[in-house]
Amino acid sequence: MISKLATVLVPLATGLVVVAQPAAASANNKWPGCHHPERLRFNKDGQFKVMQVTDTQDDHCADSRTVELIAKAIEREQPDLVVFSGDIITGGDTTADEVRTAINNVVQPVEDAGVPFMIAFGNHDEDSSELTGVYEPDQLEIYRSYSCNINAPDREGRVTGTGEMVKVVRSSRGRKPAFAVWALDSGRYAPPEVNGQSINQETVKYDNHWDWIREDQVRWYKKTSKKLEYKARKKVPGLMFFHIPLPEHEYMWDIDLGWTYPNGEPTYTGAQPGKHKVEGERHECVCTGPFNSGIFSAMVERGDIKGVFVGHDHINSYHGDFYGVLLGYGASAGFGTYGLSGDERHRLRGVRVFEINEADPSQIETRMVFAHELGVDTADANQYNNYPAELCQTPAAAGLRSAAAPSSLVAPAATRAAAPAATRAAAGREIKSGRDVGAVIRTSGDSR
Repeated sequence: MISKLATVLVPLATGLVVVAQPAAASANNKWPGCHHPERLRFNKDGQFKVMQVTDTQDDHCADSRTVELIAKAIEREQPDLVVFSGDIITGGDTTADEVRTAINNVVQPVEDAGVPFMIAFGNHDEDSSELTGVYEPDQLEIYRSYSCNINAPDREGRVTGTGEMVKVVRSSRGRKPAFAVWALDSGRYAPPEVNGQSINQETVKYDNHWDWIREDQVRWYKKTSKKLEYKARKKVPGLMFFHIPLPEHEYMWDIDLGWTYPNGEPTYTGAQPGKHKVEGERHECVCTGPFNSGIFSAMVERGDIKGVFVGHDHINSYHGDFYGVLLGYGASAGFGTYGLSGDERHRLRGVRVFEINEADPSQIETRMVFAHELGVDTADANQYNNYPAELCQTPAAAGLRSAAAPSSLVAPAATRAAAPAATRAAAGREIKSGRDVGAVIRTSGDSR
């Protein structure tokens, strides 16, 4: 089935362009047509469910299993909100049309289901921007053109990053704010050096040349949090999503379970096992930025953020309670990017689900839902052999279409990406360097 397409004007850096935009979902969906997706509220039973999708990290030639996972997870879990927490797309696209196709491949199953969604950017979303001219602010406008998107306009020039926002979830019995969902842009990469000193080129434990939450973003969070408290006449508990983990994600694991150098020695056992109730798996470093920006201490001080969840490190799936704040990962949902080794490459592909009860919204229940539990084929260790040809068509040739329901059309060779397949793979699917992928520890909870 091919969704109907509507024409939307999207402002890009190079001017207005026409985008083939999927029409609103049908009236029998959970959110009829997403006519008012911004009106988030607890249901009549006092429940609200959020689904985190992270690191789909593919180009216009998406692996169809990624989209199958998203569609099946939505069908089973029936979330009230989907949050994409960065690295939604990656390098490999060579034109603006291909960027829009890459975005549509993962967004369309959410749109088809009629579920509101929001996004936060990661470090790979601009990997092809120099070629395509489609930078994060342009991408944000593409996401905002979907009927189910609830992202606010970019606060360009006022706060570092793109698309910082908070969305209130209202009470089941009126307009009273009962919960909040936050999104921050954690940036891309640290500079090569600061004040003449290189960023962790000589480290023996891990590589942290990634970006970090900046001071003005911390100030924005605190100011916005206080405004929300003033309007609600109480602190409004919430979940915050961004892409790159905090140092506290690592502190929590180390305290409970210890850590290992990349070469396996020496190994330090957890000083206080079980203190932070860590559950799940860690197979690589907590790849943070070089500086602790203080966002976590600001959250503890304010007392309203009850969970902080990230992506970035595809084969980490753990979470725990770090001094009253849930910290954790959503493992990568993308079948076209790196995973575990060998036959287990796709074992951790999945989404993370959060269940919030209006009676006590500060107590959030969370769990991973893995692809293999949904009947998605995870047996094939070859990441690059499942690209239906029609997913490589550009909008100019055939219009945007969802990978969840590809048509019987096969794209002519002339409509494929200009870059060879090997170039696309090298540009968009490399494993991040300097990771301690040798350290594999499993705990109860989120394992197989």
